[in-house]
Amino acid sequence: MSATAHQSLSLRAGYLLLGGVALTWGGNYPLLKLGLGYAPPLLFTLLRMLLGTMAMFAVARWLGRLRLPPREDLPVVLSVGVVQNMLFITLITFGMQFVPAGRAVVLAYTSSIWVIPLATLLLAERLTVERAIGVALGLAGLALTFSPAAVDWSSPSALIGGGIILLASLAWSLALIHVRRHRWHSDVLDLLPWQLLIGMVALLPVALLCEDPNTIQWDPGFVLLLAISGPVASGLCVAGMVAASRALPAMSMSLMSMAVPAVGVLASVLALGERPSAGDLAGFVAIAAGIGVVSVGDLRRRNAPSPSSASASTSPTSRGSMS
Repeated sequence: MSATAHQSLSLRAGYLLLGGVALTWGGNYPLLKLGLGYAPPLLFTLLRMLLGTMAMFAVARWLGRLRLPPREDLPVVLSVGVVQNMLFITLITFGMQFVPAGRAVVLAYTSSIWVIPLATLLLAERLTVERAIGVALGLAGLALTFSPAAVDWSSPSALIGGGIILLASLAWSLALIHVRRHRWHSDVLDLLPWQLLIGMVALLPVALLCEDPNTIQWDPGFVLLLAISGPVASGLCVAGMVAASRALPAMSMSLMSMAVPAVGVLASVLALGERPSAGDLAGFVAIAAGIGVVSVGDLRRRNAPSPSSASASTSPTSRGSMS
């Protein structure tokens, strides 16, 4: 995408893109739950990544941005491709076999909480008051979400499923630490197709060895679901997020971390008939509050540019392939 294209995108268009991305990513979680009724988790993830990769290559070529990544950016291409794409998406999809879609989307977006202690330990970033409050609220929300009021502790699968999704969120956060430390030599949009391709290639042998493609039910509903969850959610929305991030204030982009889980919970109620318990709702509110406090603190830091904040600002765009 050229600099002229960045400048021509109006605030109105940016907010429309942002709203469309939030609705699509949040609504994608019920689709993932439905998709598991047609295909096993690894093959389902592989198909989504294949379609998303094709879409991103098409977008990059259309925008004239399709080029090989420079050698200096290969480490971050590998870490995002394998950890943030393949591992995160696979663990989320696998864990959703055991937990409701609404809970899955909220737990997945706790990465905004986990990255704070990791950045403090590994990047020597300062633990501000806002960050400390955000972590405390996030941990309190997790405690409520996994409390006996929200989860049947007599059902090991519910605890295992939630644990798998939290592990996915932690994996995302670890890769994000690498993203923050990396010195970028190319634009994030140039790297996204290759990151998706590497994630798909890494998953391909595992999926084919562990699951039988003949078990996939090629129902028209499944094809429609893939058409939305693959090229749209994992491809076109990523490009839309990149464009919106360059037209909107930082706070608007930070609010995405709260908007997507909120849409996901609501979509799960409407589409799947899920009924969150009182413990779930209390945990969701606490986690959202923690993310909000962290977002406010991040906005204040962005007003005083630094090398670390400059690199961090590129990372949210890669979340497009994670829903």
